[in-house]
Amino acid sequence: MNILIAGCGQVGAGLANALYKEGHDVSVVDRDPDSFTLLEDGFTGFRLAGKPIDSAVLRRAGIEECHLVAAVTGDDNTNLMVAQIAKEIFGVPKVLTRLYDPARQDLYEEGELHTVCPTTLTVDLIQQIISQADQDSAQVVFGDNTISLSALAVPSSHRGKTLAQVGLSADESILGVLRKDGGLLFHEAAGNYRLRKGDRVLCARRV
Repeated sequence: MNILIAGCGQVGAGLANALYKEGHDVSVVDRDPDSFTLLEDGFTGFRLAGKPIDSAVLRRAGIEECHLVAAVTGDDNTNLMVAQIAKEIFGVPKVLTRLYDPARQDLYEEGELHTVCPTTLTVDLIQQIISQADQDSAQVVFGDNTISLSALAVPSSHRGKTLAQVGLSADESILGVLRKDGGLLFHEAAGNYRLRKGDRVLCARRV
């Protein structure tokens, strides 16, 4: 399958690496050429630095031959524009779109776009952990994928660090932090928040 991924952050790069290993022809577009360092050394798919909302850039990345486009940049507006260009201009059969604002999900789905909302998924998974008070993890199945969410206590060695400074294994992603006072900070909103005793880091992993 020919797949084009718009956005090469942690999600886009992780998706590109996984799909490439499955034997798909993968192209990745990102405006920042430095983002391609997140791709694994063995990734030999096509990569192109440029604006993903530029139809000329998308043509160079092979969108006209694509079976699927995944718009997973860090900006909802950019993802919507990429998805609309792919669907309406290039007639891509399937378009997947990541968005952070759950209130906009209906808008995407009205345009027959498949959406994944990390905010909604995280809230649902956290609710599962809360409802299972004796456990610090939960699993949810999405299609053929099982995702495990864990709430990990912050060790003393990590206190005072930001989420960006916390190291995880290659198959894990940090979603946010559950603060000791009960507050929840998603990764993008955590900024320079320093981890404290009693906090728990939310980690997602495909199992």
